Amino acid sequence: MKPANHHEHPSLNHSKTALKVAIYATAAIFVVELTGGIWTHSLALLSDTAHVFMDLLSFVLSLLAILLAERPVSDTRTFGWHRLEVFAAMTNGITIILMAALIFFHACARLLNPVPILSAEMLVIALIGLIVNLIVIWRLHPHLGKDVNMKSAYLHALGDAAASVAVVGGGILVFWTGNQRIDPMAAILISCIIVVSAFKILRDSFHILMEGAPKGLDRKTIVQSIEEIAGAESVKDLHIWNICSHLCALSLHLKVADPQMVRQKQLLETINLQLQQKFSIIHTTIQIESNQW
Repeated sequence: MKPANHHEHPSLNHSKTALKVAIYATAAIFVVELTGGIWTHSLALLSDTAHVFMDLLSFVLSLLAILLAERPVSDTRTFGWHRLEVFAAMTNGITIILMAALIFFHACARLLNPVPILSAEMLVIALIGLIVNLIVIWRLHPHLGKDVNMKSAYLHALGDAAASVAVVGGGILVFWTGNQRIDPMAAILISCIIVVSAFKILRDSFHILMEGAPKGLDRKTIVQSIEEIAGAESVKDLHIWNICSHLCALSLHLKVADPQMVRQKQLLETINLQLQQKFSIIHTTIQIESNQW
């Protein structure tokens, strides 16, 4: 195991560096768009600020997941601090929905009573945000690999870039047409996108806290894969759950024929290797019993 960890260390360092760049850049976008939204009276910019905040927390959680995975477990926290990521994500989802709701109601009020915005300044700020988002995407893309945290961060960056495009488009239309209602309409559109994203975060977080089966893993396929090694109908009491978004755990009872009992160590090693390579499950508890009992 040590050689494998040694080879993965540079990759993890590169991933952490890329995430830190994404965090600094996204935090800068957040400050610029928040300040610019208040200055230009643009609700579209302020709604994108909420989206940027959600992505910023996503990047922080991805970096936190990597850092927590490096921490040793303790007698009181046998799985370490991984669940902290889930609680932070749930808090993030609730906060973002409240922010989106506030922006939505303000946008509806502005549709009835339009407020003049500084369209040229708003457009410049939105373009700056879009450019920085594209830089973040460019920095994260080479580090995707099989890391679910990096993939999640990358997808959030893509979503933020799409929201920035909507803000830029709204800014262009306001600038050329002078129609002030376009800005709150863009804000409503972005708020709806934010609510959908936040709902997915809450749903996934709740699913993990309820120890639901990890998404993308089919129980029947896992059972079949194990029984190809241990024998037909050998798997009993199989449980699979997420510790956090990127870490799965499995427990089961294995009832095997007496000849298999002699080579328990080899059987366990083969099954664990299969689970790790095929399903990325590395935390397992497997109890082997004779099917003659």
